[in-house]
Amino acid sequence: MNAFDEVINRTATDSSKWDKYANQDVIPMWVADMDFAAPGPVLDAIRSRLEHPVLGYNSRPQSVICAIQFWLTRRYGWQVAEESILLSPGVVPALNQAVRAFVRPGRSVAVAIPTYPPFLQAPLNMDRAVTRLPMTPETGWSFPLDALREALEGEHSIDMLMLSHPMNPVGRVIDRATLEAIAALCVAHDVVICSDEIHCDLLLDGRQHTPLASISAEAAARTVTFQAASKTFNLAGLGCAYVVAENESIRDQFEQAGAGIMSHVNTLGFVATEAALSHGDSWHAELIHYLGQNRELVAQAVADLPWVHMRAPEATYLAWIDIRELQLEDAHAFFVGHGLGIAAGEEYEGPGFVRLNYGCPRSTLVQGLSRMSKAIRSRMG
Repeated sequence: MNAFDEVINRTATDSSKWDKYANQDVIPMWVADMDFAAPGPVLDAIRSRLEHPVLGYNSRPQSVICAIQFWLTRRYGWQVAEESILLSPGVVPALNQAVRAFVRPGRSVAVAIPTYPPFLQAPLNMDRAVTRLPMTPETGWSFPLDALREALEGEHSIDMLMLSHPMNPVGRVIDRATLEAIAALCVAHDVVICSDEIHCDLLLDGRQHTPLASISAEAAARTVTFQAASKTFNLAGLGCAYVVAENESIRDQFEQAGAGIMSHVNTLGFVATEAALSHGDSWHAELIHYLGQNRELVAQAVADLPWVHMRAPEATYLAWIDIRELQLEDAHAFFVGHGLGIAAGEEYEGPGFVRLNYGCPRSTLVQGLSRMSKAIRSRMG
C-alpha cells in the first residue's frame, strides 16, 4: 500500500479541519490542510530535538537559513543572500505585516479575484482599500494583466500588488512572460509586489515554478516573497514561514512594521522546516505523483456530471469547481447536508464555485466525490 493511502484518524487532535464537523457524518474537504502524515525525516528530527528537555527562547538557526538557501537554489536556480531571508510565524501574519509596511493611509492593495480570503482581509485590518482585478473562467482564470495595467495607468491609489503565485483558489500557474509584464508594470508605477508563493512546490504535470523576484534585478528590488514548507510537507500547525526581501530598504520597512507585534518562530517549526527542506525530496516527489492521480479522479467525477465544470488545476491540491448551473443559494449548507464539507466560492469572491481539497487518501477522496455526485444529481434530478 502507498503510504499516502493510509487513513489516519485525526479526531481528538485539535484539528481545525476535522473539528469543524465534529460528531457529524461530514467529510471535511474545505481548508488547505492535507490528511497525510508528515515526512519521516521531519518526525524523526522533532523526536530528536525533544530528547533535549529544555524548550526556551531560541535564536535564528544558521542551519535553517542554509536549508532554505539550498532549497531555493536547487529547486528554482534562485540564489538568495543570507541577509535577504527573514523568518515569520506564518504567511498570513506576514501579509498583514506587509500591508502595514507598504500601504499608506488612503491608498490601496491590488488583488486579482477570486482569491485567498486573507488577501482581502489584510488591507481591511489596516483600514486600507482593495482594488479588485477580476479574473474569469472564460479566459481560463488567466492573471488579469489588462485590468492591472488599466488600474495603474489611470488615477490609481495602489501602493501594493498582492499576488497569489501559483493562484489560490483557481490553481493556475503564472508563466514567465506574464510575470515579466507584472513586474514591469509595478516597477514603472513604484508598486511593491508581495508574492505569496506558499503553493509553489505543488506544481503538477512536470511544471516548474519561477519565483517572481528571480526574473530580474528590477523585479527583485520591488518584491517581497513569502514561502513556507507548511503546505508542501503538511506542517501548518508548526508555524514557520520565510520571507525573501532582497532590497535592503524594503526589508527594513517590512521588519519595522512587525516590531513589537510579530512573534518568534517556535523551536519545532525551525526543526521541521530544516528537516523537510533538507531531507524531504523523495517524499515530495511521491506526493506530487499521488496528487496528480487524485486530481484525475476529481476531473473524471466532474466530467461525469453535465451540470458542473472544472479547469484542471495546474498546481495545488485544490479543485475550483463551477457549480453555477445548480443555482444554489447556500452551496456550503447544501453540500454539508449531503455529508461533504467544502468551501463555498463566496469566501473567495467567486460566487457559483466551490473549492475542494483533494489532498487526502484515495479512499477518502472516492467517498467524498461519491457524496458530491449524489448531492448534485439529487439537485438536478
